[in-house]
Amino acid sequence: MEEPGRKARESAPPRPTMAAAAKAFLRLLEGVNLLLFALLLILAVTQVVFRYVLMIPLPWTEELARFTLVWVTFLGAASVTRRKLHLAVDIFVSKLAPGKARALSIFFDLLILIFLATALWGALVMMGEAAPIYAGSIPWLSQMYLYLGAVIGLSLMLLHVAVHFCREMYQTVLSGPKS
Repeated sequence: MEEPGRKARESAPPRPTMAAAAKAFLRLLEGVNLLLFALLLILAVTQVVFRYVLMIPLPWTEELARFTLVWVTFLGAASVTRRKLHLAVDIFVSKLAPGKARALSIFFDLLILIFLATALWGALVMMGEAAPIYAGSIPWLSQMYLYLGAVIGLSLMLLHVAVHFCREMYQTVLSGPKS
């Protein structure tokens, strides 16, 4: 005899998993970063055209471009960190045995985690201190938003490195000690 409700479960669409939700969020984040980069390009071209061709400088384009550049930099750094594509000198690590290379990778991830946590704390402090200060040419734009991009990017980088660190530790435990 068939289990009640089995056909309904079999025909129901699959539930999104945490990995699928994370992947969708990261794709959205990369899309936002692409749009911000396009905005940065538009702002820079607009600034040059108005300042040097039309001889009518627009002061707000430079300020908004600076804010956008900070956001693009930190969100892009988070994306690169997730993919492990950041700059690295691996000439020495590549010559090590796999176990020693993994141990060194874990050590470097630990150092990176400490650095990112410290930088995040500093960005949070600066964000709080910059909240009452507004951009000169855009009076409604708080300097806090400049640091918010750093806080979001650093938080994501911290998360990505922590995930990689945990995976490396898990693999080390599974594979056992190797030299």
